[in-house]
Amino acid sequence: MKIVEEVDDTLPHTAIPTWSGFIYQGRVGLYYILKQLNSKSEDEINELIFQVDSIEDFTIMKSDPNGNPIPVSMHQVKAVKSEAYATYKNDFDQLEQKWAAVGIDTVEAFFHLATKNQNTKAEIEVLHPNLKIYVYENNAESCTLSDIDDKIKAQIVLVLQKYNIGGSDNPSNVQLLSEILEKIVNDKVIYIHSLNHAGQAIRKAAFDNPIPLKSFLDALKIDVTTLVQDENYFETIIKSNLNRYYDEFCISCDDAIMTDDTKIKMDKYLVLFNSHRSFGFRTFLQSVRPHKEINYRNLKEYTDLSIAEDEIKDAFFNILLIIKKSNKYEGIGWLCPELKHYYPTSLTYSNTDRGRKNASERILKTALSTMVDFPFNSDYLITSECNVDDIEACANNIGHLNVGDLDLDDEKQNRITQWKKVSLIDLETAKNKLND
Repeated sequence: MKIVEEVDDTLPHTAIPTWSGFIYQGRVGLYYILKQLNSKSEDEINELIFQVDSIEDFTIMKSDPNGNPIPVSMHQVKAVKSEAYATYKNDFDQLEQKWAAVGIDTVEAFFHLATKNQNTKAEIEVLHPNLKIYVYENNAESCTLSDIDDKIKAQIVLVLQKYNIGGSDNPSNVQLLSEILEKIVNDKVIYIHSLNHAGQAIRKAAFDNPIPLKSFLDALKIDVTTLVQDENYFETIIKSNLNRYYDEFCISCDDAIMTDDTKIKMDKYLVLFNSHRSFGFRTFLQSVRPHKEINYRNLKEYTDLSIAEDEIKDAFFNILLIIKKSNKYEGIGWLCPELKHYYPTSLTYSNTDRGRKNASERILKTALSTMVDFPFNSDYLITSECNVDDIEACANNIGHLNVGDLDLDDEKQNRITQWKKVSLIDLETAKNKLND
């Protein structure tokens, strides 16, 4: 198995500036869908469909008398931390232009803000009369990343009560339903981008593959007690957490660092992570967390896995942000001019004797117990700050790790002898080597 994934230049690009279907945009879309389920009759709901990344970030559509889909409302979502009106002006203009291009006066054009703007809703709408700033509960003119999940759950409770579906008073039940609904959106976006990867224009793929609002109502009517908490379930939860961490990480970055080109690069990574399934996803997790064995066949294993938010943000995402993309690879990992392979990790061990000892021992023990090929097909594992010249030598010399004590068969022993020397390198040093 190659430690550096080779992904060709057709890795999904969207026609919009950045790809955010998994994260805040998708969650705002889900919240709005639930609002429709709560405000409309079931017959009205059956006429509506949800479309992502085509006319706008998301659009609610229904069929005209000839059976052609037409927009009912179109929604642009902006998740940045800036309060300045100037930051959003071009996006406001763009939404108005798209509304005009639709040519239907009854269509509503909503703009969703994650950060309260320095201008009020009324002031913005005077300057942009063809759009509306979306208003949330309690007349809030914005909704933060941390608040949108709670708003989704509150709407789920209302839908359950409206349709006399049990479980509205059970927080665990509501949490599970929110994960199921989010997966409907995520799976559709992945499918759309897989079509784009295969060569179909992203807007056409999105336009031709909407989701009926009825699908969300049907999902809320299922008996969650019949659901099996298996590997597929836990994979969904881990991806949801990973996507949320990504969203929060990107929003926290200064605009000077998170340029449009950098955002597109980061978004492409997220597409890749979410495209992995089953063994491929476990392999990805194991590669970025080489110090912990990855298994989640049941609740205990999932709880023990507990993908660490700080590690992912402070190390893994930060490494992807700082290191420029390779001139040969669009996937994870880099090849330097000396033909040495570098791989990003979530390792946040300190560059002390204890930190180096713990990192080396845990990586080697995990690799020996799982018999994975990585990280030993890579020359350098990039960490937040820890440097080790040879992790096998460090583990044996400092930690007294004895391979012979592990009762390995001949095949496993042979595989160990084929591992190459692997070093840990801190981000700053790796950046200087790879960004030249």
